[in-house]
Amino acid sequence: MTELLADLKVLDLSLWQPGHTATQLLADLGADVLKVEPPGGDRERVLPDRVANFYGHKRSLVLDLKQAPDRARLLALAAQADVVVEGYRPGVADRLGAGYAALSAVNPALVYCSITGFGQTGPLADATGHDHNYQAYAGAFVKPPAGGAPVGSGALIGNQGSGMAAAFAILAAVHCARRTGEGDHIDVSTADLLLSWVAPAGTIGEAPQAPTHRPETPGMGVYAAGDGGHVVLGVFTENHFWDLLCDQLGLSQFAGLDHAARTARATEIAPALEARLASHTRDQLMVMLEPLGLPIAPVLSRAEALAHPHYWVRGVMARGPDGDRRVAHPIRYLRHPARAPGRPPAVGERGERGFGG
Repeated sequence: MTELLADLKVLDLSLWQPGHTATQLLADLGADVLKVEPPGGDRERVLPDRVANFYGHKRSLVLDLKQAPDRARLLALAAQADVVVEGYRPGVADRLGAGYAALSAVNPALVYCSITGFGQTGPLADATGHDHNYQAYAGAFVKPPAGGAPVGSGALIGNQGSGMAAAFAILAAVHCARRTGEGDHIDVSTADLLLSWVAPAGTIGEAPQAPTHRPETPGMGVYAAGDGGHVVLGVFTENHFWDLLCDQLGLSQFAGLDHAARTARATEIAPALEARLASHTRDQLMVMLEPLGLPIAPVLSRAEALAHPHYWVRGVMARGPDGDRRVAHPIRYLRHPARAPGRPPAVGERGERGFGG
């Protein structure tokens, strides 16, 4: 049986679920996906359910990209590949010799896809986070009408959605590369994608939901600020983030605890953390904690999200032909940009020509 993508060769440098999702979708359709892992394996290998669901049909190769021989091996593989997928923070791949400039130099037809939380450019490009941080910045949290903390999606819609969007963009760029010989650098932002879903839905923010429960692991979840606003913290398995948070909030007695220890002592730690966070306003918390590189996001309303300068700089929010606010194509392409928002046709307009007319 011929598989749809049997002739597609993919190098997977991704570290988190969005890239794993994109390459799994390609592998499911027959692509040859070679997963490049650092010594000791990918950071998500500690999560067996992720491995079971997002590593299928792939091959694995261990490369230490801090070592010159392994960087040379990567360049040789990139020369043979159709696609490279990576999820490093902006600038990291370049420093490792694995950026678009280095790899496209040995293969001009290469389609190189970067998937990050906030994209390669824009005011939030260097911000860190996980799925709920991106949902919060995109105005995707819902505040129950009767009060209570805002609620994000129970599913990892940002991770899964950006992975699927990346797979779509990759195939579009590969189609172009095979026609023209010119590859592309695709810039997928999880927050951009989420905002493109939120923006047309005028009722986001008003639908009733049950209040969220206290996070099972302190440092991961929605927290109330002192002014009635909320922030989302995304300290997951990154223990250095937890220690930074404790140091900044005066909770040094809880520093040095790993994810398992924080979870086991949640009933003791959570009230202390909630109290310290509630002693500041939402915006004060952002000013205090975001510059440290901590994964924190303000829970924005839909209106706040649509007005945020990051999305206008990125181009996911744009002006239509008549100057009205529009949602633009949510993915950035270096060499073959998507069209700007266009004017919709009237019923039957321009259809009589068919294709090629």
